[in-house]
Amino acid sequence: MKKNIDWFIQEGLLVKTPFIQRLVPRFIEKAKNNLITLSILFDLHSNKEARDVLNVPEDYDPNEWVAACAYYAMYMAASAALAKISYKSKNHTATVLALETFFVKKQLLEENYLKMIEKAQLEKRYIDNLNLARDRREIAQYSVTKETTRRIAEEIRENAYKFVERIEKLIDKMT
Repeated sequence: MKKNIDWFIQEGLLVKTPFIQRLVPRFIEKAKNNLITLSILFDLHSNKEARDVLNVPEDYDPNEWVAACAYYAMYMAASAALAKISYKSKNHTATVLALETFFVKKQLLEENYLKMIEKAQLEKRYIDNLNLARDRREIAQYSVTKETTRRIAEEIRENAYKFVERIEKLIDKMT
């Protein structure tokens, strides 16, 4: 059974919180910090000089953290948008549903941005599962896992930048 916005409000997972509006800049700052971190990690993958200076092992794969940072950049931006309309979300599913209810359905935000954060959430989970399986040695071809993770990291990185930029424009329009 798919839960609706009212369920999350009743459960206290999405709360009307007027004072949270003052935190909008802080949420955006956190989103941008996550973008910076994901860029550093993403670039570290192919920058041998930086890896040497930082003494990063050759087999270190930052892509799972790129995906995590990308997702959290989107999540913080989404939290900023919700804070702008005085809502605080305590649940990732509630956040996505609230974006859909308060912004997409009201045609303030295009649906493709909603799909970006949903996809980022799923891909982060997918990478976590790949790494868990790899750690358990359930995946025979680790190189395939690395290639898949890198491809996902590239896509989710691009989406995170687009998502945060679009949410900033949305918030500016609401001011």
